[in-house]
Amino acid sequence: MGEVVDPRTPADPRPSSVPGAASEPDGRTLLIDELRQELEDTNRGLIALHTELEAARAGEARLAAIVASSDDAMLAVDADGLVQTWNPGARRLLGHGELDVVGRPVQHLMSQGAFDAFRSAVEQIRARRHAEPHQSRWRRADGGEVDVAVTVSAMRDAAGELIGFCTVARDITQQLSAQAELAAARADRVVTDERERIARDLHDMVIQRVFGAGLVLQSIAARDVQAGPAARITTVIDELDSTIKELRNTIFELNRPTQKAVSLRAQVLGETAAAEARLGFAPAVEFHGPVDATVPDETAVHLLAALRESLSNVGRHAGASAVQVTVRAAEDLLLEVVDNGRGIGTPTRSSGLTNLRRRAERFGGTFEVTGRAEGGTRVCWRIPVTAGGPARTS
Repeated sequence: MGEVVDPRTPADPRPSSVPGAASEPDGRTLLIDELRQELEDTNRGLIALHTELEAARAGEARLAAIVASSDDAMLAVDADGLVQTWNPGARRLLGHGELDVVGRPVQHLMSQGAFDAFRSAVEQIRARRHAEPHQSRWRRADGGEVDVAVTVSAMRDAAGELIGFCTVARDITQQLSAQAELAAARADRVVTDERERIARDLHDMVIQRVFGAGLVLQSIAARDVQAGPAARITTVIDELDSTIKELRNTIFELNRPTQKAVSLRAQVLGETAAAEARLGFAPAVEFHGPVDATVPDETAVHLLAALRESLSNVGRHAGASAVQVTVRAAEDLLLEVVDNGRGIGTPTRSSGLTNLRRRAERFGGTFEVTGRAEGGTRVCWRIPVTAGGPARTS
């Protein structure tokens, strides 16, 4: 018989302990799990936001360091034309302190012409066009002016609205001075070339024709038996001889170098400009030290000859695409010519290098030519600053 169950015995309220039976989670457990997940998501979001803020702070710090250390004048100008920021480079370039400039119209830093150029750039930006950099002259605190290259760009908020103008002014005084010297050197070379052309024409054409006319007159005078006409012809022949002498003197003067005082810098720039046609590119030039003040004219002549020889060697043998010329005046006068060509190798002819060495040694100097690890050749030619005569006075 089966087991008899007392109907009065109450059922066991505990969940079944049969293996494999799943218990249903209650509402409180689900709520706790959801809250825990939300907290974890929030924590990850906060970590990502903190990382972004730290990166933004680092970027701002780098930008601030660039602005603070730059030699260029960097200033922010609001939409009304008032200066909002003034970096140390602006103070060094223009001499105005930050308190003297911030909050004042940017116009007081410029002449009327300079402000017109600045306003034109601003109007282009307002019209959503690109404002090209322009050259101008800005006022210094001492009343003088400085040549600057000015770049104006837009500052916009997060919504893209124009809130001001970022302005950078770079000192180009030395650049303009170098350009002026180079232009003067080129103009001087043009004049020299024209003088040489005139001298050649006088010698090859005019003198020969005058000399030929004189020979014809001499033959006529020899055949003429009448004393009067012969005497007149002889007089004309004497005048032609005098004309030929004057023309030769003129040719001699035209072929002589001009006596105009030209700075050594300008002469070096002139030599490098003349070499551009042979090289196919313009050499870069650097000057260090008081080149014009301390180098005598006689010493400068030898340096220019060494420069011509060095550039000629590069043009004939190096196959270079760039040349750096450096002239340094200190205790010695140093000429350095560096190219990126095929290197020194084993020269088949060394007359040019021999000339450079002899010219340096004649004045107690040194000459060295070496290959470069990155390719090309370095020529170092050095003589005492006072080699050849007293210092220039011009």
